Amino acid sequence: MSIEPSAYPDRVAVSADNAAVAALNELPEARILVFDREFRFILAAGQSLVHNAGSESAVCRTGALVGDAFPKNLWKLIKPLCRSALDGETRSREIWSADDRRSLMVDVGPLRLDGSSGRTGRPAGGVAVILDITARRAADGVARPSHDHFEQVFDRAPIGTGLLGLDGRWTLVNRALCEITGYTTEELIGQRFSDITHPDDVHNDAAQYAQLLAGAIAAFQTEKRYFNAAGEIMSAILSISLVGDVESAPLHFIAQLQDISERKRLEEHLRHLADHDPLTGLRNRRLFEHDLKLQVARSQRYGEHAAVMMVDLDAFKQVNDLHGHKVGDDTLKAVATALTRRLRETDLVARLGGDEFAVLLPHADEKGTAIVADSIPRVIAACSVDVGDAVVHPSGSVGVAMIDQQTASDKQVLAKADRAMYAAKHAKTTATPV
Repeated sequence: MSIEPSAYPDRVAVSADNAAVAALNELPEARILVFDREFRFILAAGQSLVHNAGSESAVCRTGALVGDAFPKNLWKLIKPLCRSALDGETRSREIWSADDRRSLMVDVGPLRLDGSSGRTGRPAGGVAVILDITARRAADGVARPSHDHFEQVFDRAPIGTGLLGLDGRWTLVNRALCEITGYTTEELIGQRFSDITHPDDVHNDAAQYAQLLAGAIAAFQTEKRYFNAAGEIMSAILSISLVGDVESAPLHFIAQLQDISERKRLEEHLRHLADHDPLTGLRNRRLFEHDLKLQVARSQRYGEHAAVMMVDLDAFKQVNDLHGHKVGDDTLKAVATALTRRLRETDLVARLGGDEFAVLLPHADEKGTAIVADSIPRVIAACSVDVGDAVVHPSGSVGVAMIDQQTASDKQVLAKADRAMYAAKHAKTTATPV
């Protein structure tokens, strides 16, 4: 919106002839206000819609403050629109009076004195058109939402929502938020949000909070963990925005929580499937090689000592051929369980594929590794799998490779352990009965 007069004096003013002003004053249920950059009247015409008690001619005279022509509560709503006009923006807003009886449509745009209709240049002021649309809204059956209606909508919202004071305490919560957290309204109101937040996540958004309070961002979203009323950990997406007053001073935060615990459990399950052998539950080759690579890097940098063992079942093909794949699978699961029980919690056991297993022993010297390696064949032989009237007792061969600061790569140490395992297998003069 812009006014393009044919001529204006150097001082910001509008000198309309009597006929033009009279025509403006005949506009039904409308008010035209023209103001300068100091929010002072240049022109006021049209029907009297909103003004303070007293002489309107005095209130709206040229040079008077526009804000004095409105009740304070209305001016607080209109002033941001006028301020935007000074920045070259055109904005509209429907505003209700304090008693909810009158509805006004306010359109405010820049006043340009250079005759251009473009967006360049600094506006000299603004033009506001105020229409009384109360009758129209009533004919449409539209009334201003009541406070009770707002509370119903807020309480029935499907997303957990609440208001937080600047001190971080809940001042209002809806039903969905109570259902997500398991707390009642009475238990949440007055409680600090941080009281139900996992301690590791309390300050994970401190930088974003600072930006929000500084006005650098309008809102932010982050992921946090919380304790519900049962003491269980739940995961949620937290969305936070800041509500300010008409002068942009912070009033309170609006917080929304979306429970993503089920999604996180599914993600964890999918990660487990991607990194673990579905038959035995052990690490798979991909994850084991990743762990081995990290161990080699630590050994090269810090001089840590570790060891890798390759374990291969002897004559396992005969187990499948004689007793079927079901017995073969049961044998692999029995061996996996036996290896896990024999080793330390810090040791990493993997099934690389087929009947081949691998073990990573962190912080292991040669003597300790030799003791473990010697025990593995006995542990495997102690496994038993029933096959009707018979019992399968598997056997295995073990190869070892040490890891130290001189180890070149994870591939090198794995190949070395694999060669040692095959050497041990070939050195056997008799096969363990199947």
